Amino acid sequence: MLYLAGVLEGVEIVRQRRRGVPRSIVASSEDRDPTSTRLLALTWWPAGVAAIGMAATLPRLDVGRRWSGRCAAGGAIVTGLGIGLRQWSIASLGRFFVGHVLVQPGQSVVSSGPYRWLRHPSYTGQWMEMVGVGLATGNVAAMATCGLLPLVGITARIAGEERELAATLTGYEEFRRGRSRLVPFVW
Repeated sequence: MLYLAGVLEGVEIVRQRRRGVPRSIVASSEDRDPTSTRLLALTWWPAGVAAIGMAATLPRLDVGRRWSGRCAAGGAIVTGLGIGLRQWSIASLGRFFVGHVLVQPGQSVVSSGPYRWLRHPSYTGQWMEMVGVGLATGNVAAMATCGLLPLVGITARIAGEERELAATLTGYEEFRRGRSRLVPFVW
């Protein structure tokens, strides 16, 4: 599942480069908040790698045979839903999705698709991908790592994006009202 999420991220980078959008896995020279971009990269991928390592080296924290199959199936479902939500978010933004913090000329607020309910559904999907990876391991330490570590980078990234969007995108303040950032009706 971690490989699948990585392949999809790589496909998105290639797609954007073909459109002429400069994007790096870590940051772009045009990024208005490169620190949060790096932090996101340094928390998301290591969480998945750490989860796999924990599942292999900490068998005492496994959920047991009775639950391992359910965890694997549940993890696959959550990861798949996360991938779907992220791809839907990217498609809804269209040419305005660039993978870094930057308001483009002519950009407007998008309030269709998953943006009807959330301000940052792409990050919700990305987080769900990682939560699913952790769940699929059937290891409690891996689940906690995959659920919590990516949130450090995601919340920093959301804060950076919201500063830039509020400062430069007409109508963003109105869009913010009534929409949760990451989890519907929670935050």
